[in-house]
Amino acid sequence: FAAEQAITVVEAIDVQVGRTGAVTPRARLKPVVVGGARISRTTLHNEHEIARLGLHIEDSVLIERSGDVIPKIVRVVKKSKNRRAFRMPLCCPVCNTTLVREDGEVIRRCVNANCPARLKESILHFSSRRAMNITGIGDALVDQLVEKNLIHSVADLYTLQASTLAKLGKMGPKSATNILESISRSR
Repeated sequence: FAAEQAITVVEAIDVQVGRTGAVTPRARLKPVVVGGARISRTTLHNEHEIARLGLHIEDSVLIERSGDVIPKIVRVVKKSKNRRAFRMPLCCPVCNTTLVREDGEVIRRCVNANCPARLKESILHFSSRRAMNITGIGDALVDQLVEKNLIHSVADLYTLQASTLAKLGKMGPKSATNILESISRSR
């Protein structure tokens, strides 16, 4: 079957820092339903992809869901009169470290091993089903753990205490115990 498509507007472009330090531009879209899913964001992969598409903020774009899963911008269908060019940042938007692009690579990277964004993404990846399968660890919890300096590396997950977790927002004693049991099973 052909992928379902829809036309929407690029409202903004921001960047996300991944666990390896890769800085990836993302389009924030005027929400549109494609293949039964409400789509409001899509990756733009790198600055070369933005240039290849000739994409600017405020442009109308055709999007599709490849394999009915991953949304992507296929092409610009209408250039806005108010269009604004996107420029990749020169510094990490989280830790302000100068971004580096190695020869032959298209990705800019934050090379700060202590970047909070890299740490958060590393913990989420480590905890995921495809890795250690630790249940109960999501974006909100990881944000709190990093922002409150309760965790500085993936290894620190194994030193967390139930009393510490229970004091965090939206976390009670039972949830804290369940998370620690899941962490313990992952060893």
